[in-house]
Amino acid sequence: MEKCKDKAYVLEDTEIFYDATQDSLYAPMLPRYIKPSEKDKKREKTILPTIAIKNCKLPNNKTCQVRNIIFQNNITFFYCEGAGQLIFYNCTFKQGMDFMHSNYGSIEFSYCSILQRTVIIELQISALLFKNCSLYTDHNIIEKNYGFEEENQTYQFLFWINQNEKKINTFLLSDCKILPTEVMPVLYFFGGKYDAIYFQGMNFSNSIVNFSACSIKENFTVQKCKFKRPLGTNKFNFPKDNTSFNWNQIDSVGLGLYGNYAQAPYTHKTDTLISDVDLFNELNSSYRKFYSMYRTQGDMESANACYKQLKDMETAKYHHLYQLDRNTNKWFNWRFNQFLKYFSEYGTNPVQSLIISMWVILIFAAVYFFFYSDWDGINRKFLIKKHRTIMQYFGSEQKLEDFYTENYIEDLNTFAEYKKEMKDNKALVPLFIILLGRPLYLFSVIKYKLVSFIYRRTELLQGRWVDLKSARKVFVGLTVVISVLIFLIYLGLIRALNSITLSINSFSTLGFGAIPVKGASRYITIIEGFLGWFLLSIFSVSLISQMIQN
Repeated sequence: MEKCKDKAYVLEDTEIFYDATQDSLYAPMLPRYIKPSEKDKKREKTILPTIAIKNCKLPNNKTCQVRNIIFQNNITFFYCEGAGQLIFYNCTFKQGMDFMHSNYGSIEFSYCSILQRTVIIELQISALLFKNCSLYTDHNIIEKNYGFEEENQTYQFLFWINQNEKKINTFLLSDCKILPTEVMPVLYFFGGKYDAIYFQGMNFSNSIVNFSACSIKENFTVQKCKFKRPLGTNKFNFPKDNTSFNWNQIDSVGLGLYGNYAQAPYTHKTDTLISDVDLFNELNSSYRKFYSMYRTQGDMESANACYKQLKDMETAKYHHLYQLDRNTNKWFNWRFNQFLKYFSEYGTNPVQSLIISMWVILIFAAVYFFFYSDWDGINRKFLIKKHRTIMQYFGSEQKLEDFYTENYIEDLNTFAEYKKEMKDNKALVPLFIILLGRPLYLFSVIKYKLVSFIYRRTELLQGRWVDLKSARKVFVGLTVVISVLIFLIYLGLIRALNSITLSINSFSTLGFGAIPVKGASRYITIIEGFLGWFLLSIFSVSLISQMIQN
């Protein structure tokens, strides 16, 4: 091949042997899991012609390597067999490669550069492995042999795999790099059965992965991969019990159905998808397969994320049905689904519904804050009374202790009567009854004396305001302003606490006997009670659903 000067080199009807004494360059024990060294680069050889290997038998039950070869043009295998383990190491395929109607044992590409599309048609192989390879495609068309090649497209195929009767047991893409290009690289898997497919450490951000009418029997693994395009899953089947594919790898893009790669795929966000029943049902089926798989494996985080996109499709469907036939029932179906998404992410996030419920309680509490409540009695009449007391304090000789005593004079008289009554009945009742009453009297008196003592010690005015000196007025005035502000803050906190209590009571429909508010706020509490019943019911269903699933 190396010495061939023709444009094409054809090898057919030939059996290829591996001779360990002469073919030391292709020895199986040479390292292949480390990056090529400088020696490997110096040993590179270039094969210029297009290569076609037809109806040949490769070394069977043998492991051999092809190392450090640059294939300047396309290489194609037709109707070949053998290759117990054929390894390509540090090879460059500048015009891609084709495998058609062949039967192999195992082929591995390690640290290779495949700079055009790889076509696989009816390949029977135990393992087809690509490890640490560089993959690339561009606008160039090698040959229009297969019907899918088109020039000047915004996409080109990186892998075009078309299987029918034959089977690829294991397909692996591991830590390969898809090089940047002006076109959209497409990895297309059409038809066929696989035992296992592994994608590991792959960045598909600038490419499309599309499975169509494929079936995986034993294992489907996608780990540490990145996607920025929906994963194509048209009639795609995979095992529920042995699939390792965390949904967060495609949560931002989801699943899709591809027709023309030059156009956007059909996804759960596509409006026109809803009008096509077949496409909608197919994508709905794909989502349900993933959802069922996650449920089977107990991965509820992935299951919930998948379920939300599935319900987004349902919401879009209800919207479409409402647009076709505007009636109340369809409007409620559409709006209720929208509400469920916002309130609890379709029942998958009870914590979110609880947070929203708390905000509802606070909003209603803010409304109640500006209405009178029997619980605190704070209104204009109350504030006017307090203001009059302050004016009376500054305009008279009365002290703070005097005002306190006036407010509690009835209580003090009651305490005195209570003490006299105990004294009068001392001989008429058992001693322990008298002893039981004394702490009640003492505690009441001690509280009064303690508060009176505090008022005496904190007395600032000590006379009338008009009799104070200027410096004293400044000090007393500032102190009073601060005290009034503190008192107003205290009243505000009491009102806020009562408002929140009322809102919680209304929202949770616990019941509080007579409603402690009047006017419009009384009806607001009734509305909040209904809203709370409704929201808490949804929260309960969401919570129970998650508990049962977990």
